[in-house]
Order: sequence, then C-alpha cells, then structure tokens
Amino acid sequence: MSGRARPGAVLVGLLLLAVGPVHSARAASDSRSAPTQDGWWNRFQGPAQGEPEGNPVRPFVPAVPKLPTVPADAIATSAAAGQVDKVAAVGIDLALADGATLGGLTLRLKESPGGGANARSEAAKVTACPATVPWGPGQNAAWRERPVADCRLGSADGARAADGTWTFDLTAIGRLWADPAAPLAPNGVVLAADPAASPSPVQVSWLDVDTGNVAVELTASPGVAAPAGAGAGPPRPDQAGAPPAQVPTRAHADRVAASAFSASAAGFSADPFAIPSGQLSFAAAAGGDAAGVTALPRPSTGAEAVPTPSPAGHGPVLPAGPAVDFWEHVPAPTALLVPVAAGLAVLIGLVLGPMGRPSPVFRREGGLSRALARRAAAIR
Repeated sequence: MSGRARPGAVLVGLLLLAVGPVHSARAASDSRSAPTQDGWWNRFQGPAQGEPEGNPVRPFVPAVPKLPTVPADAIATSAAAGQVDKVAAVGIDLALADGATLGGLTLRLKESPGGGANARSEAAKVTACPATVPWGPGQNAAWRERPVADCRLGSADGARAADGTWTFDLTAIGRLWADPAAPLAPNGVVLAADPAASPSPVQVSWLDVDTGNVAVELTASPGVAAPAGAGAGPPRPDQAGAPPAQVPTRAHADRVAASAFSASAAGFSADPFAIPSGQLSFAAAAGGDAAGVTALPRPSTGAEAVPTPSPAGHGPVLPAGPAVDFWEHVPAPTALLVPVAAGLAVLIGLVLGPMGRPSPVFRREGGLSRALARRAAAIR
C-alpha cells in the first residue's frame, strides 16, 4: 500500500467504527412496547359459571350495576370466599427489531386513590398470566366474556411498593411472544388475585390506560450480524485470503515415513491417501514415541486438518485425505487437447513405428533366389 493511500484507508476504518455503534443503537431503538387496552370482568355479571345456554330466566335478570368500589377510571381484581370475583386484563403491544433479543419486559400499575377501591391490597397476591384468546376492553363486563389465560405457559407475581405501585416482571411471557420458532399470540396478560394466598376479602384497583398510569418497559439487545460470506462454505484455494499451504520439512517427512513403516504390521497407515475419504488412519511413531507426528499436508480444501486424540496404544489420529480429483483441477482447454494428443500419438506410431511397417504385396526374386529355391525343393 502506498503512503498516499494509507491515510484514506485509516479514514474509512474510523468511519466504519463510528457507524457501527449507531447502527446497533438504531436496531435496538426499533424495538417497542406499549399498553393498548384494559378492562375488568365481574363474576356476578351475566350468565353464572356453568349456567346452561338458553336459560329462560336469564332475560329477566337485570344487569348488575357498576360497583361503587371500582372507580370509573380503574380496573380491578378481587377474591372472596375462596374464589376470584373480578379479573382485570391489560393489552400489550410488543415488537422487536430484526434479530433483536428480548432482555426484559416489565408492567407497572398504580393503585387507584379512590375511596374503597382497595381492600387489604398490601397483603394481596396478584398473578399475571398470558391471555390465550383475543379480547376487547370492558368495564364491569360479563364473566363469560372474560379473556382466558393459561398460567402453565408462564406467570408473574406482582410486587407492591409502599406507594401503591405494582411491578410485574413479564420477561418470561414476553419471550414466549417473541419466540421466532413458535411465538405465542401477544394478547396481553390477565391479572387475578390468588384466593389461597390472599386475605379474604381482598381487592386491588389500578388506574387504567387512559389515565397514563400504565407503563410497559422493554429492554432489548440488537442482533449480532453474521460475518460476510457466512454459510457459503469454506474458501477455495483460489480465493483471496485462503490459508497458504503448509510445506513439510525433511525431518517431518522422515518421521512420518518411519511411523508408517512401523505401523504397517498392525494394519495402520500414515498415508492420508491410503484409505477412503472420511475414515481415520492411525500411525505410531518410530520406536513407540508418537510425539511430534502430525498429518501430512493434503490437497487444500480451504480448511486445515486438526489432529484428534488417538485411542490408547496408538499415535495421533490422522484424518484421511480425499481422493485426488485430477480432472477437477485440469482446465477445460487442456482437457480437450488430451484426446487430440492421444490420437496424434497413435497415428504417429502407425506411421513411424513397428505397426506402421508396410507389408509387401508381392516378392521379387532374382536368379540366385530361384536357384536356391529349386535346390531346396529337390532335396525335399
């Protein structure tokens, strides 16, 4: 590289280093999360649990009025007599940038300051579970219309602070939503008081999404970009950057030859081309010492062979090299000239060689030859 071009290369490298972190930060900022909707459902609203369809009395049963203990700008969950009376739900929009990994997902709710909105909330246990079906917002909605949740997929117990702020760590649930192989539909979470672990009766009311007191915090790490040329296989010897071939020294060749000779009686060979490709060959060093014996270099495939440990009593394992593919390394024009050269060689042999000696059509005999022939016939 000339002295004039070196400062330019340094400048390009500095620009790449400066752009790299910006790109990563941009990829991380493309991930987002936010609350979308909320609602709460009352067990005593609408058809009771297990009530048959088409109950003739149901049309005459009036709707349960909205409870004064749940403010108009709040959602609530409660439990009494060993069962859940109310459940709440919060919808969450989650989107990750391409290749980003979810690091953490947290839901924060603030208790409603309304009178009677909370009962023993400081001792309540509230669990968030992923909703498995789509649902719509509702206030004091029918129990039958509540979103179905499955706590076996994942759950998060809420942690209450002294100021009435509840925190739910939804990281495990968020990873189910962001699973690239089999993602769970992001239908939000259902919040329900645990009647077995909470005092009875208990109720917790939180300010709803419209008040701006519902927060979803997401942390995500950008994906790691694959190196250039990944997945394209090992580089060929003719590609730039291919590792140079290793040339064995004379001492190395002598050691390998001695090991091959000493191991021949045991059925092993150090010759990398002596067995089919894909099998292993073992070589014991001369005099029983296998130290320093490595595989002979074989035709470069772009990846260096690494000796592996050998079984007890033998030298190092030498990977067998592939069969020599002569014609794969012969240029096409040269390959086309081979049959032409062979044909010319045969033709020249016919013309100039013993096969090309002309056979006489007739024999011309002189006087001496005829006399000798008549004499030989008289003797017979």
